[in-house]
Amino acid sequence: MRLKTSLSHKELVSCVGWTTADELYSCSEDHQILKWNLLTSETSLIVKLPEEIYPVDLHWFPKTLGGKKQAQAEIFVLTSTDGKSLISFILLF
Repeated sequence: MRLKTSLSHKELVSCVGWTTADELYSCSEDHQILKWNLLTSETSLIVKLPEEIYPVDLHWFPKTLGGKKQAQAEIFVLTSTDGKSLISFILLF
């Protein structure tokens, strides 16, 4: 596999997380989380982190919930150099 990227972060990229085959998220010491679409080569800023947070690791945990209607829940976990874990839960229908 080959991954071509363009320079979007201003500092060291410390972690990336794949959500689908054509989409990934990256975190950097520039305190930004960017979403990358590998099919269109577009990047977009998702969130600007506070200046005291330096990301170390990132994980996405997609989960399909049962029932007639399929809903998707995603848990996003970001750890930082201060030892804290930031957790976000997203429910998509």
